[in-house]
Amino acid sequence: MSTFVRSIGLICVVLWLTGCSDPDKVPQTHISTPPVKAVTADAKSVTAEVERFPLRTALFGDLHVHTSWSADAYAGGNRLGPNSAYRFAKGEKVELQTGIEAQLPVPLDFVALTDHAESFEILPCTMSPDSPEFDLQLCRDIRSGDLDQATMLKQAFDMAGVRPQPHQYDICGDDKRCRANAIAAWQRVQEVANAHDDPGRFTALIGYEFSSLLTEMGMLHRNVIFRGTDVIPHAISSMDVRTQKDFFAQLDAACEEPCEVLTIPHNTNFSWGLTFSRTDEEGAAYTSEDLERRARIERLFEVTQQKGNSECQISVGAADEDCNVGNIFPPCEGEDDRRCASEGSFLRNALLDGLALGTERGINPYKLGVIGSTDTHTSDPGNTRAGTPTLLKPAEGIGFAVDRVMGAKSPVMGPVIKLSPGGLAGVWAEANTRADIFDAMKRRETFATSGSRMRIRFFGGNLPEDVGARDNPVALAYKRGVPMGSDLTASSAPRFWVWAIQDPDGPPLDRIQIVKGWVENGEKRQRVRDVVCSNGRLPGASGKCRRTTADVNLKTCERTGKEGASELQVTFSDPDFSAEQSAFYYARVLENPSCRWTTRFANSADRDLPDDLPATVQER
Repeated sequence: MSTFVRSIGLICVVLWLTGCSDPDKVPQTHISTPPVKAVTADAKSVTAEVERFPLRTALFGDLHVHTSWSADAYAGGNRLGPNSAYRFAKGEKVELQTGIEAQLPVPLDFVALTDHAESFEILPCTMSPDSPEFDLQLCRDIRSGDLDQATMLKQAFDMAGVRPQPHQYDICGDDKRCRANAIAAWQRVQEVANAHDDPGRFTALIGYEFSSLLTEMGMLHRNVIFRGTDVIPHAISSMDVRTQKDFFAQLDAACEEPCEVLTIPHNTNFSWGLTFSRTDEEGAAYTSEDLERRARIERLFEVTQQKGNSECQISVGAADEDCNVGNIFPPCEGEDDRRCASEGSFLRNALLDGLALGTERGINPYKLGVIGSTDTHTSDPGNTRAGTPTLLKPAEGIGFAVDRVMGAKSPVMGPVIKLSPGGLAGVWAEANTRADIFDAMKRRETFATSGSRMRIRFFGGNLPEDVGARDNPVALAYKRGVPMGSDLTASSAPRFWVWAIQDPDGPPLDRIQIVKGWVENGEKRQRVRDVVCSNGRLPGASGKCRRTTADVNLKTCERTGKEGASELQVTFSDPDFSAEQSAFYYARVLENPSCRWTTRFANSADRDLPDDLPATVQER
């Protein structure tokens, strides 16, 4: 029996903070400063000075970040390039595009800047005054803002049915020039990352985003992350491939040893069910080779970010009430509907289908660990804390700004008030280096939060019942069991140990839940149980603890009530364990209620909240 142990440390704290000044900020010319030259260091000396943690330490980062080098971010007004984003991630104060300064309260440990590869071929349009592209009228319109983000997105999605996606010949002219621009931009991406990478202190992973577009403003998007400086010759984009199958095949062929790569799908809630479909975009079934390749390369899943939750949704394969968070679309009514939530768009359903595929085909391509990230398009990675949204302009009064933001609509995402501040990626790594963080991601010893710095661990195996009370329990758990993200083979019911500790600056913890999925007689089954709750509350016959009495004052957003825990842990076994069934288990941790970002924002201008918005949220 193969029990796949996985942990989702879903938390959240809310809001889009603001910026910081930076040499990357573009003045009238709209040109970013060139990247700093890459600095190489002797590998032995670097290794000697890096602090290592044999039992692994929790590191927090953002693996989904856009700068002015992404065309949609630039068209949205962002003039801050990669140097600014790295400085912000490292805790420096940066002035964002709004003119307001912002700074992370706690620096990130690692980051990957994932600008759209489809933008690379036109980067000279905005960044290189000596290039032939720079003086084109279209490029002048982009730099001046005459060609705005909404228009650019509409033009892009109008071509969503064309595969591969067309090159932007009206800017870069022909295949040779477009490819040369794209390769040059990809090399610059690497140079900047190498310059900011500081082993043991801050990790800058090399990456980019592959952005395939679907009709009705849908997307099949993945971030592509490399282990080190050995990468592919050019960033494979939707201009190079027709389908997901082609993408994985080309990426696998191009990333020759010693290159190592992982892909991380995101916003599957916008994929109209295609991310985890049994067929590709053109209706072709996946071969065993396709499934094996995907299982090897795609080890993680971005479960939460600004554009919502992709874990689960009520009436879309799930029924537990705690799935009712961060949902963007209503459930689909018809099989071919778009702009709605379908079963093939959510993690939990994919994990279940992976079990089914494992039985049917002998390969489970969906053994996925999880991370959260922001998908920021304003060069401010990790900016998930409560504060002033980046949409606020310093020249306007707070009341006007609140009214504008509350009524704003994105051409792709719909009402802005449905969006979230974004999440964070957590990894359990032996050191803060590229190799150690990548290896943690590859073995799926990762967790997602919706923005806070809560830490969670989840082990399974031949663990003693009192493992949490023993001396050095983590060492014992590694010795007698396996960590989250692992396969666990057991002939009798294993014992699990789950542990979580609150963000020092966040609300107390409410409960830890365990989600189990399995396939029984061809039917996909799932169950959600509370395994430990704060203040001694015990699960009833339904498997749920009573609701916490902790609450929040909606006018001040101050926490009320005395219930809540700084730390929760428990050992447990599955009473319905069957050695004949494969299953997955993952942990979900809920904080006490806190004000949703929209409540804080409305309060700042003494505005009423819309009736159809929740005032509070249990971050996770």
